[in-house]
Amino acid sequence: MERADTADQNDRSVDVLVVDDDQDAVEELVEYLSKANLRCRPAADGWAALRVLADGYRPQVVVTDLRMPELSGMEFAERLGQLGEAERPEIIFVSGNARFDDAVQAIRLGARDMLTKPIDGPRLVRAVKSAQHARQMKLRPKEGTPPPAAKEKAGDDGGPVARKRAALGELKTLRRLRSQYFPAELFSDPCWEMLLDLYDAALAGAEVTVTSLGAASGVPQTTALRRMETLQAHRLIVRNEDKADKRRTIVRLSDTGMQAVENFFETYLGRKSG
Repeated sequence: MERADTADQNDRSVDVLVVDDDQDAVEELVEYLSKANLRCRPAADGWAALRVLADGYRPQVVVTDLRMPELSGMEFAERLGQLGEAERPEIIFVSGNARFDDAVQAIRLGARDMLTKPIDGPRLVRAVKSAQHARQMKLRPKEGTPPPAAKEKAGDDGGPVARKRAALGELKTLRRLRSQYFPAELFSDPCWEMLLDLYDAALAGAEVTVTSLGAASGVPQTTALRRMETLQAHRLIVRNEDKADKRRTIVRLSDTGMQAVENFFETYLGRKSG
């Protein structure tokens, strides 16, 4: 019986739930993602997507149209927000006519990205895989004692860690929205993005490898490694061999780096509330 339950759970575990009331759009998105070996489940609208979740399917990422009849993408995302962190998927919105107010609301709902139609297939795949990586970082427990920041009222939605993670989400979403309107080469240095990713991992109590940090930075691996060397020279990060797997190198914020990023977010949150 236990094996059957496990098999059923595996059958209902999917990479991406694709939600759009335009059948052609759903088929196009699923085709892009399936070619990248991502397991997809389509839904014809927000209500159908909720039924998929009620049936026990657990996607890692939801790609949803912003404007749908009856239950919009935003309203659907609000309902997803009622799920616990372990069950709540990452959200990527797609839209042909998103407004600035939509972007702000998407940030508040914790969206990972907002892509404009017509959808660029490779960009969609990169966005989904980046969202998967972020989710894995959130859920992966880190060996040893969590850093002080992760301990601080971690279970309190109104606590300092929750506020910092919300601010971090805003900065990351703005970064992704920025790339839709400006040439990527204007913001090509990944050092700041690496610091944000490492801070996100520290708050989540997750570990980050050199390889995964480089992949998430969006620049060639050789460039990413050079930037890590720069950050290490400034004593902002440390790299250590993984004792459990000597083929991996774990990278994290140093005490100096953690304090610097913490000070930044304290100032940022103070200016927002002021």
